[in-house]
Amino acid sequence: MEQIKMRRSIRKYLDKSVEDEKILLILESARLAPSGSNTQPWHFIVIKSEMTRQKLAEASHSQKWMLSAPVFIVCVADIRCKIKRRCRYIVK
Repeated sequence: MEQIKMRRSIRKYLDKSVEDEKILLILESARLAPSGSNTQPWHFIVIKSEMTRQKLAEASHSQKWMLSAPVFIVCVADIRCKIKRRCRYIVK
């Protein structure tokens, strides 16, 4: 409960790139999260492109504050998934 109460939202990010090794570590940590019947029904899309990040920020209710993040990681779940598949990482 204490961690939940202490949670905070981050709206400002450092203007520096994130190393691919760190991104892969984050993705691997997310992949290891529990899922029903271990289906792992998710795909991760790593977005580094400025233009794609701008489009995504606009599609996300014009949340321009997102653009200060150098990388977006989008998690997409396939709720139709019935069998365990390898997690997919897509970099754009």
